[in-house]
Amino acid sequence: MSEATMRYGASPRVARRSTHALREGITVGLIGAAIVMLWFFIVDLAAGVPLRTPALLGAALFDGARYVDAVTPTARLVAGYTAVHLLGFVALGVGMAGLFALAEREKRVLALIFMLGCCLAVVFLAMVYLLSQWLGQAMTPAIVLAGHILGFLSMVGGLAYFHGRLMRRMPEALDGE
Repeated sequence: MSEATMRYGASPRVARRSTHALREGITVGLIGAAIVMLWFFIVDLAAGVPLRTPALLGAALFDGARYVDAVTPTARLVAGYTAVHLLGFVALGVGMAGLFALAEREKRVLALIFMLGCCLAVVFLAMVYLLSQWLGQAMTPAIVLAGHILGFLSMVGGLAYFHGRLMRRMPEALDGE
């Protein structure tokens, strides 16, 4: 236990729990990111242009490209977008794991997690719509949506693995008891 932890009165158990939540969040985030990247790799491979999706998204993110039909995948675009993608998913995973760790102590937080998940779903749908408008027909919204649904389900599956007992309590938490 660090001196700062001892000084402010946090127990070693709290420090261990926060470390566990951080590790769990990173794991869940990386799983979600990997599933989405694998999905897009398979779709791009089937279209005959491996790494097209991260190159398109990298071109839109870094170069402000719009209505791009043909982008040549370069290491800068693919690696840059992949780094942003991984960081985003890890941040989401850490946030979700933190909320689930809090829900272990207070079951009413499960209702908050459910509502936050619904809000994030709406934000994501708006993002997919805006991205499809930005890139024109270069990316099909259905493929983007399918990839991120797979990523979301894999993250929820990982959290259900880590918090199985808590997930079984979800219906009673949503009832407000």
